[in-house]
Amino acid sequence: MPATESAQDRVVIYEEEGGDPSLDLLTVTNEHGRTRVRAVGDPAQAVDLAVRLVAEGADFIELCGSFGAVWHARVARAVGARARVGAIYYGFESLTTIAAYKERFGAGETLTDVFLVVHQGADPERHRVRHEKPSGGPVTIVAVPDAKAAVEVVAELRSGLALIEVYGAPGPEVAEAVIEEVAAQVPVGLAAYGRR
Repeated sequence: MPATESAQDRVVIYEEEGGDPSLDLLTVTNEHGRTRVRAVGDPAQAVDLAVRLVAEGADFIELCGSFGAVWHARVARAVGARARVGAIYYGFESLTTIAAYKERFGAGETLTDVFLVVHQGADPERHRVRHEKPSGGPVTIVAVPDAKAAVEVVAELRSGLALIEVYGAPGPEVAEAVIEEVAAQVPVGLAAYGRR
């Protein structure tokens, strides 16, 4: 991979029953850097995984919304200043829908999730994985280059969609476009970072 000044090595970590932290579920590599997505079976595994990935060169770690602030803080403490650690959080417009999602998930309902991973130069058709969760329901992981592509993916996958998480975005614009596309009827989370 040719290096550029803005090249980044980003890893998204999400929690899934039986997740294998050693496997990349999606990888995007180009002149803008590398982005990988991995699953862990237990939140505690995210700490060791993040430390190992940072030692291997990852400079951004992003945690899914199921981790929350406690695990966000623990992972950030474990990697220290060697990498930025972010986690998915939900804005006020998503509070009702994310609470309903949590209730439905707790009741064992099969839910459809989409993770949008912003990576400059990504091809949403080629950089896409549909993964069946052991607990039921698919998670579709799609790398998108920008807000326009993110909206197109959400419009395509919208039927039955229960959750959207946006990773790798340099600001709130991608999440804003997605929230407007779903008219705030589906919870949309965005990765946010603590202090460096």
